[in-house]
Amino acid sequence: MGGGRLEGQGPAIALAAPGCLLAVVWALAMAAFGGHPMWRQEDLNLSEVAAVRDQAEVVRLVERGEDPNMTREVRKGLLFDHPSTLTPLEAAVESGDDNMIHVLLAGGASLDAEIWNRLRCNTDRSEILAALDAHAPTDADRRCNRTTP
Repeated sequence: MGGGRLEGQGPAIALAAPGCLLAVVWALAMAAFGGHPMWRQEDLNLSEVAAVRDQAEVVRLVERGEDPNMTREVRKGLLFDHPSTLTPLEAAVESGDDNMIHVLLAGGASLDAEIWNRLRCNTDRSEILAALDAHAPTDADRRCNRTTP
């Protein structure tokens, strides 16, 4: 008979076709309205982007006018097992991304002596300490006041 692999599978294909067609229509409809057919897409704010170490997105958001000094909520699971409110610099320090510190400072994040001291005293990671020390304000105090978490 020399038939192909689909020989005798006509009824199965006929039963599966409507479901496949419905899935394709649903995916196209979701895409037309900005949704993703497989998972929900949630935009990240600047602090969250710093937390997940996306340097390109940090640059894009800053160029779009986002304030690199504003505190924002970082959702549960990105840094901690609870939501937190952090500046992008604080998120970069918590995530352990020394390069992100440089990117944020180049993008306008401010680092006065008080902020510098607080960030520096809340980490023991050598790469973070080095990044912060590279941008130490002239009036920075290296003594840690551990009363402010």
